[in-house]
Amino acid sequence: MVRWNRGLRQWKTTTLAYFARVSVSTVERIERGERVSDDALDRIAQAFGYEAGYFTTPRLPLGAEQAAASLVDTYSHLEIVPVGPMTTHRAVRDAARCDAVLIHRPEGSDVYDDDIAGLQEWLDLASFILSDPPPSERGRRDLYNDILACVADLERRGLTVLSGVMPAPQDRLPDWKVAVVSITPRLTDPGAAKRRHLMVDRRVVTLPSGPKTT
Repeated sequence: MVRWNRGLRQWKTTTLAYFARVSVSTVERIERGERVSDDALDRIAQAFGYEAGYFTTPRLPLGAEQAAASLVDTYSHLEIVPVGPMTTHRAVRDAARCDAVLIHRPEGSDVYDDDIAGLQEWLDLASFILSDPPPSERGRRDLYNDILACVADLERRGLTVLSGVMPAPQDRLPDWKVAVVSITPRLTDPGAAKRRHLMVDRRVVTLPSGPKTT
């Protein structure tokens, strides 16, 4: 579980050891399945953003059917979405041509709220402008450059901005697509710049069902 979480974040063992305030050998022992102290496990859980006790609190054993159902409930809704740095006109264009934008920001800090809201407004504006009739080639380039300037400002403030496109077909909307934009602080997620995939719960991009008509 520790190795899996570290791999998702593209963290080296030294990075996890630093954030958890444990030794590299402690991380290596855990990933080999060797016993370590509960305090070390709690530190590592908190480095991943879990509560203390996540790896140490006793759990009731599940039967085979319950365990299988739990795995299905946890993972069956996840979609692997390819992502990359939002630093090119193509990345901006692909995001702006989607039907919706999902901002992925696992950090709870509200320090960057206004800046992130500004980027979302730019993408919403681009989506509107790129609709019929489309602007001239020069107009598109200027628009893309404005959005890239907004992204560059976020990165100057210590954030990593990644983007990708998630096909999310809906009822009667088979071509529906969602732009996934991941924004994380480099101080707490230094491996984000190397990340090439995100796991997104399909349920968060499902449109609410409207009233049935006859």
